[in-house]
Amino acid sequence: MSIPEPIASGTLEQTPLAHVLLKILERELDGTLAIWPDDGTGGQDRVLFAKGVPVAARLLQSAGTLERGLLPLFRRVRSPYAFYPADLIGQAVSVRGRVDPWSLIAAALRGGERDSVVNALLSRYGNSRLRVKRGVDLNRFGFIPKERAFIDMLRAEPQTVHYLIDHSGSDKVARRTLYLLTITQCLEVFEGPVPDTGRHSAVPQRTSTRTSRPAPTKPASFDDIAAQLASDELPLPDFGAEQEREDPTGAQPIDVRASKHPTRGSLPPGASIPPIADTGRHRPARPKFSSKPPPPKRFDIEPPPEPPPDLPADKRKHWVELSELARAVHDMNYFEMLGVATSAGADEVRNAFFALVKRWHPDRLPPELKPLAPWNDQIFHHLSEAERVLSDNDERAKYIKSIQGGGGTPRQERKLNAILSAAMEFQKVEVLLRRKHYDEAMRILDEVLELAPSDADYLATKGMLIYRGDPKSREAQDAAMKWLEQALERNERNERALMAMAEIFDRQGKHDKALALYRKVVSINPKNLDATRQVRLASMRGGSRAPGKSKGTKSSEGLLSKFFGKKK
Repeated sequence: MSIPEPIASGTLEQTPLAHVLLKILERELDGTLAIWPDDGTGGQDRVLFAKGVPVAARLLQSAGTLERGLLPLFRRVRSPYAFYPADLIGQAVSVRGRVDPWSLIAAALRGGERDSVVNALLSRYGNSRLRVKRGVDLNRFGFIPKERAFIDMLRAEPQTVHYLIDHSGSDKVARRTLYLLTITQCLEVFEGPVPDTGRHSAVPQRTSTRTSRPAPTKPASFDDIAAQLASDELPLPDFGAEQEREDPTGAQPIDVRASKHPTRGSLPPGASIPPIADTGRHRPARPKFSSKPPPPKRFDIEPPPEPPPDLPADKRKHWVELSELARAVHDMNYFEMLGVATSAGADEVRNAFFALVKRWHPDRLPPELKPLAPWNDQIFHHLSEAERVLSDNDERAKYIKSIQGGGGTPRQERKLNAILSAAMEFQKVEVLLRRKHYDEAMRILDEVLELAPSDADYLATKGMLIYRGDPKSREAQDAAMKWLEQALERNERNERALMAMAEIFDRQGKHDKALALYRKVVSINPKNLDATRQVRLASMRGGSRAPGKSKGTKSSEGLLSKFFGKKK
């Protein structure tokens, strides 16, 4: 196999993998990124890109999804890499998929990033005030709640890196989020006047022992920083360049092209990449499912506490006002939160938001009201989201449709998100049932029921799993029946519950009751073959013999057989 010349190569010590992926995405490259292990073992991990996006990989370690397979690669520091303008994985694919590089990098950064790289980048902002660029789709990152809270703070008012880190509540979250937004070019320097709020007139320059470079005395513009990102001073690859690049850590220069001598980091012209030995390690693994998203925080579902008896009158008034808004905000739409009409323009929306910021910004909460901090944070989060949505014409139009459809409030959104999350997790339950991984299916199903405790299908599946765990046990049968009865209380026509209950009646010798349930299923769904067969067999016997017990017929497992598989 003839391998083309790599159009870029180097080491991840010189160029972190996040920067490599972003440059591939920027150029919309097609081809294969080969990354060698840094522990001296043979072979390479090869990732196939289509228009700059990872779509498949041939990995040394097996993985259930493409994202899970790529995340461990970010932990490599000294690994050589090379990008080839060709498909070098062919049919030997470990895993396929399509992963947005932004969300992949965001997930990888939660595992840590080199301080020297982050500090060198953030220090270039100096005392410039930053804000998120308008029109950027931040949903691509898949931010977790702590990161979204920091984004809300960043959106509330342009501020310096040092201020944002000092007031974020989590130095680690603030630094990695700022770094992520910088390398993806989602930040811009705010050149407007500093608002006179009495809080930011003298922000001290933060001294951090982890900062490897002093901040420049002259504030850098975002254009300057963007230019530096593409310069030789930072470890960003310049694909196609044929010069040596200086390592910012002080190491020896590293050639970004293939070296003249064959090493694990580069290949001579015309050489082929050695095949990965078929050890079975890179065969697709059984999927390992994660649990549901974390449950809502207490201040989302519990009312604020009562004010202490010795609270001064003015602070008591503030306490009561905050508590009342915390209770009411969950049933308010964004227009009601900001106190603007549905016809309000973007400027009016922003003015209303900044007026409310002066009252409800977390930094303005008096020390005496500290117990209400979680509820104050939640109010500010909703106000920030209201300003973001209503200031964007497209988002605003979608939101108005949501209100017209009966939604638009935080409580309704939480309910909808819980339903959607439960549905997604239940898909995993069904896969596990088909594979007969009953213990894992039960674990995830319990989490699904926490999200949607009234869904008939979920209740019926719980009963089915309990029965299937010990079908001969009368105790298991009785416990299963309670769940099935709950399912039928929610939906008396639920096929899953009716079929499971019929099978239990059959096992208990209550064949008439079982037959009645099978007939009900047929009336609901004439295409249910299991129920139809049981009714037909009973008709042939004249109702004198137990359904499912005739010689040469199948047992009355019904719909359960579709979920739990046939007995071997």
